[in-house]
Amino acid sequence: MAQPEKQGTAETGLGIEARLRAVFRRQPELHRFVIQDKAGIADHIDRQSLAGELFITQITLYPRRGTKQYDEVYADIAGAITQVVAELPEALRLLAGKTFVRALH
Repeated sequence: MAQPEKQGTAETGLGIEARLRAVFRRQPELHRFVIQDKAGIADHIDRQSLAGELFITQITLYPRRGTKQYDEVYADIAGAITQVVAELPEALRLLAGKTFVRALH
């Protein structure tokens, strides 16, 4: 039988995976993105001026069609992450430092 803590982590992982797979399905041009906490942000960025705990970086789109497309994809990722953290607060610690990449079969 799974330990309660490990079972909760597994369930959280499945919840995160399901939400982010849905983002990739809705955004076929999205190939990857990274979720970082303040410690993972590039040195040239003033971390003190940042609000929030998680940051979406390194979004890769192909084909890239401009700023409007980028903004829509960013909003979709941010919405999914916000929703999963609201429903599963332990996801906050699991997401930081993770790279999400489209799986090609």
